[in-house]
Formats: sequence, C-alpha cells, structure tokens
Amino acid sequence: MELLQDIMAALAPVGLNLIGTTPRADYEALVPSQYHITQWFPEAESVVVIGNGGREFWGHFREYAAARPGYLQQHDHPLDDYTVAVMSARLTPLLDATRAQYRVIYPFQFFSGLTVSFMHLAQAAGLSRPSILGVQLHPRYGPWIAWRAAVLIDRALPALPAPAQDCEPCSTCVERPCIAACPAQAVSAAHGWDLPACTQYRLRAPTDCAERCHARYTCVYGREHRYPEDELAYHQRLSLAAARAYCEKPESAN
Repeated sequence: MELLQDIMAALAPVGLNLIGTTPRADYEALVPSQYHITQWFPEAESVVVIGNGGREFWGHFREYAAARPGYLQQHDHPLDDYTVAVMSARLTPLLDATRAQYRVIYPFQFFSGLTVSFMHLAQAAGLSRPSILGVQLHPRYGPWIAWRAAVLIDRALPALPAPAQDCEPCSTCVERPCIAACPAQAVSAAHGWDLPACTQYRLRAPTDCAERCHARYTCVYGREHRYPEDELAYHQRLSLAAARAYCEKPESAN
C-alpha cells in the first residue's frame, strides 16, 4: 500500500485524482485475447490505472503551457505530451526506487504489439462504468473523466476504493437529456452511441458540435465538474480531425 500512497501523493497535486488498481487477470477476463497484457508483458501481476476527474488537470496543463511560449503551436498533441512529462517527472523516480519490473503505457501512444483497452482497465479497477454516450461515467465526476496512463507492474498490489463497482448510471437515469440533446440523433437508450451516425453528422456539419458534444454536456451526472469551455473545444477539435482523417483514407486502408 505504501507504493500506492506515494503514487497518489505524487499525482494529486497536478489533478490526476483518479487512481485504481486491478489484478491483470481481472482485466483480461473482460476482454478478448488480443487485448491481453500477458502476450507482451507476461511479468505483469497488477495494473495501476491513472486518470483525472473534473477540471483540475486541465488547469495545471494550461499553466504549464502558458509558462512556455509557443508550446501549443510546437506540439500536435500538447495535452498528451504534457501528460508524459508529468508522469516521467513525478512517477518514474518512485517506480525505479521499487526495483520492480514495470511499464508505463498511455492510451494515446501505440507500441508495437501493444493493444490495451483503457476503458476495460478502468472498469476492472472499479473507477467507471459504460454509458450510452460512448464514454464511461464516474459516480461523482460523471462523463468528465479521462484515463491518462497505466502502470503495469510485476507485483500484487492491494485493491483501492472502487467507487463505480456497483454503479449503473444510465439504466437508473430517468431524465436522459443526452438523447434529445444530440443533433445527430446518435444516442439512444436501446442502442447507446451510434458512432457512424455521429461521425457522418459532424463531417457534414462541422460547426454544429465544434465547441462541445451536446449529449455529453447535458448528462445529469457530474454537471458541476464539466470541463471548461477551452478544454471542451480542444477535445472536440482533435476528435473531429481524427474522424476526418480516418474517413478520408483510401477504402483499402480502412
């Protein structure tokens, strides 16, 4: 538990406030074999899942970028690069001191042979549950969460509190304003998030959802923790660019 306490103490000051653990086997029980960690890091016994809930992480990133003129223009994905910098500075010394075998992975970096579902890692750690919005929900922060990194380590780690263990947010929601708020009609209680419908609408009307996802924004959970306007626009801009790049690839490459 001491290592986990040190990790939480090191990351909390920069807004990485969602930390959970899961045995590697519990995660692998949730996913097909191609997503198993064993195939490329068999030494791993446990996974530490690291994320942020609410606005604080973005606030620290904003300060970091402001102190470095030109930072936003010099990086294609400045928030992701900031995440790596923070993890390297705050986490690597702690992990190296344990003399354990470990590997830090990120949802936005792809390694040869590495395929991991961060959504299932978070679910196995009891940090979030699936929603009809296509993103996961936390009991306190609602959809305003993101998984920033995970540590695979060759040690059995104790369980941390799992706030979403028995949470079923969408099935118990009566209001469901997210359904009516989606201009693409891409959210439904029966079928969840229709990714093709969402993507095609955004490509046809790129300004309609440019500043925010309307369905996510109206979710009844975690409204007080909504991302600030500049963060909402940042994520929407990147997601639209990714969708456009994917759809414009030659058909043989898709």
